[in-house]
Amino acid sequence: MSEDEQVRRGCYRVLVSRPDIGSAKIISSWFFEPPNMFDPHSRKKPKREIIIVLIYVLLMTAFAVAFNFR
Repeated sequence: MSEDEQVRRGCYRVLVSRPDIGSAKIISSWFFEPPNMFDPHSRKKPKREIIIVLIYVLLMTAFAVAFNFR
Protein backbone atom coordinates (compact mmCIF):
# COMPACT_ATOMS: atom_id res chain seq x y z
CA MET A 1 0.00 0.00 0.00
CA SER A 2 1.40 3.36 -0.99
CA GLU A 3 1.86 6.34 1.28
CA ASP A 4 -0.81 8.31 -0.62
CA GLU A 5 -3.36 5.60 0.04
CA GLN A 6 -2.50 5.58 3.75
CA VAL A 7 -2.89 9.35 3.96
CA ARG A 8 -6.20 9.20 2.09
CA ARG A 9 -7.55 6.52 4.44
CA GLY A 10 -6.36 8.44 7.50
CA CYS A 11 -8.06 11.63 6.32
CA TYR A 12 -11.24 9.70 5.55
CA ARG A 13 -11.29 8.19 9.07
CA VAL A 14 -10.87 11.63 10.63
CA LEU A 15 -13.65 13.17 8.52
CA VAL A 16 -16.08 10.31 9.15
CA SER A 17 -15.55 10.57 12.90
CA ARG A 18 -16.46 14.29 12.91
CA PRO A 19 -20.24 14.84 12.65
CA ASP A 20 -19.84 18.63 12.47
CA ILE A 21 -18.07 18.41 9.09
CA GLY A 22 -19.86 17.32 5.96
CA SER A 23 -22.02 18.33 3.05
CA ALA A 24 -25.27 18.13 5.06
CA LYS A 25 -23.83 20.51 7.64
CA ILE A 26 -22.69 22.95 4.95
CA ILE A 27 -26.09 22.98 3.24
CA SER A 28 -27.84 23.32 6.59
CA SER A 29 -25.73 26.36 7.44
CA TRP A 30 -26.82 28.02 4.17
CA PHE A 31 -30.49 27.90 5.15
CA PHE A 32 -30.55 27.96 8.95
CA GLU A 33 -29.01 30.11 11.65
CA PRO A 34 -26.86 28.23 14.17
CA PRO A 35 -28.73 27.21 17.33
CA ASN A 36 -27.98 28.79 20.68
CA MET A 37 -25.06 26.82 22.08
CA PHE A 38 -26.04 27.55 25.69
CA ASP A 39 -29.58 26.20 25.31
CA PRO A 40 -29.61 22.44 24.66
CA HIS A 41 -33.26 22.49 23.51
CA SER A 42 -32.94 25.38 21.07
CA ARG A 43 -34.04 24.86 17.48
CA LYS A 44 -32.46 26.13 14.31
CA LYS A 45 -34.37 29.05 12.84
CA PRO A 46 -34.44 29.74 9.10
CA LYS A 47 -32.42 32.74 7.96
CA ARG A 48 -34.29 35.94 7.10
CA GLU A 49 -33.05 35.87 3.53
CA ILE A 50 -34.57 32.43 2.98
CA ILE A 51 -37.91 33.53 4.41
CA ILE A 52 -37.98 36.62 2.18
CA VAL A 53 -37.21 34.55 -0.92
CA LEU A 54 -39.88 31.99 -0.03
CA ILE A 55 -42.51 34.72 0.51
CA TYR A 56 -41.53 36.26 -2.83
CA VAL A 57 -41.89 32.93 -4.64
CA LEU A 58 -45.24 32.23 -2.96
CA LEU A 59 -46.56 35.67 -3.94
CA MET A 60 -45.41 35.22 -7.53
CA THR A 61 -47.13 31.83 -7.65
CA ALA A 62 -50.34 33.26 -6.16
CA PHE A 63 -50.41 36.11 -8.70
CA ALA A 64 -49.71 33.74 -11.59
CA VAL A 65 -52.53 31.44 -10.52
CA ALA A 66 -54.92 34.34 -9.88
CA PHE A 67 -54.35 36.02 -13.24
CA ASN A 68 -54.19 32.86 -15.36
CA PHE A 69 -57.33 31.17 -14.06
CA ARG A 70 -59.87 33.98 -14.07
